[in-house]
This record gives sequence, C-alpha cells and structure tokens, in this order.
Amino acid sequence: MSDKVYIISDGTGQSAVNIMKAALLQFNEPNIKLSVYSMVHDETQLRSILEHAKIDNSMIACTMVSRINRDIVKQFCDENNITHVDILGPPLDTLAVHLNKTPLETPGVLRKVDEKYFKRIEAMEFSLTHDDGKTLKGIAEADLVILGLSRTSKTPTSFYLAQQGFKVINVPLVPEVPISEEIFKIDQNRIVILMMDPEVLQKVRSARLRHYRTTSNYNNINKIFEEVEFCYELVRKNRKWNMVNTTNKSIEETAREIIHSVYGRDMEL
Repeated sequence: MSDKVYIISDGTGQSAVNIMKAALLQFNEPNIKLSVYSMVHDETQLRSILEHAKIDNSMIACTMVSRINRDIVKQFCDENNITHVDILGPPLDTLAVHLNKTPLETPGVLRKVDEKYFKRIEAMEFSLTHDDGKTLKGIAEADLVILGLSRTSKTPTSFYLAQQGFKVINVPLVPEVPISEEIFKIDQNRIVILMMDPEVLQKVRSARLRHYRTTSNYNNINKIFEEVEFCYELVRKNRKWNMVNTTNKSIEETAREIIHSVYGRDMEL
C-alpha cells in the first residue's frame, strides 16, 4: 500500500484535503501523506500528475468541476487499476438532475465565496476591539449594538455574530452610568438589549462570584430586579430598540433572535 494520496483539483484542493483528513482519522493512519496538486486545468498537466500517481502506486482523490477532466481521471484510473474517488462529480451530477440544470463547470467559484471569510475576519476584529464598551469609535460601521446587564451573554453572543460576518459593539448597562450619546446618533433599530430572568441572572452571577471573596451586592436579588426594571424602562423610552430575552437560551438561539428582530426573518445566519 502506498503511503500517499494524490489530491488533484482545479481549485485550491482544500475541500478534498479536509474530507480526506476526516476520513483518514477513522483508520488511524496518521502517516498517510497528502500530495496536493491545485489549479490543474491543462490536460497535459493532468496526465503528467496521473502518471506520477501510477508510479507511486497512490490513491487519487479529485475535486474538479470539468466533466472532461473528471472523465480523464476516471478512464486513466480504471485502465491502470488505480484506486480513486471523485469527490465533486457525484454531487454535481445529482444536483444537475434534481435542478434540471447544467453545471457551470467554472473553476474558482469557491474562491469568490471565500470573500465572506475575510468579511468574517474583519467583523471579528471589529467586535473584539469594541467588546464590553472599550470604545464606541466607529459605531457608525456597526451592524449591531448590543446593550445588556452584566452576565446576560453580551460578549459570547457578539463574538458568535461576528463569526457570521456581523460587526458588533457590545456595551454594559449600569443604571448609575449614563448611556453614551453616540448610541443615540445611529440607526436605533440596530440596537438590541439583552434581558434575562432576574432569578436566573442571580444564579449566573452567584456562580461567577464563587471564585472571588467579596461582599459585593452584585448578585443581590433586589438590586438585580432594579437593574432589570431599568432595562425595561429604557426600551419603553426608546421604542425602536429591540429586546431579546436570553434566559435558558443557547448563544445560537439568542443570535438568531437578534438577527430576526433587526433584519427580519428572511435574514439567516
């Protein structure tokens, strides 16, 4: 058995690499080497790679949108008794039947999709810079401004939304501290207050305090009720603000509700 798998792609080949790595984990074969040949479009180049794979007695995995090139790989492998897997072909063929359409067979389309990746990175950097009220500079660029009492999941929710490409600012709400005027200068529909049931919030804060020796009234239930009422009063005064209750909800559920509240249900994460 060869210790190599040739990956041939007319794109980056990363999809094939990910799939083969995931599959190899099931066989406890850490020494298998993946030899990646990317941006393969020319038939002469393709046949040269196939010949090398034959010499190495290697398995071949390919992700190629061109049916002609996929057929070349299949024919060569069948004729030379080379194990191969066409990762992209079967899904393309099945979708062509289901959609009653012909595939574009345009290499590099996925790289255009990767622009979303860079958008997510930019959003994550923005949200990290603006976490927990560190700064409101650039607030006009924010897709969302999340306000909330301590321990209502502002930061994890903001970072999850940032991973989806949304630039988020989150700001702690403290009744004794005035809200910055900058927040009232942006589109008010982009503002979301996170709310939590007072008794649940007390339990969350109490768990937080277990590691600290303090006489703080941080988890005092009467103080928490006052803070929650303060938030309700803010929403009553600012009718365009959105309120999302995070009680016993996952970060994903909270994020989805925020997006639906601000952008409507047609906008999906």
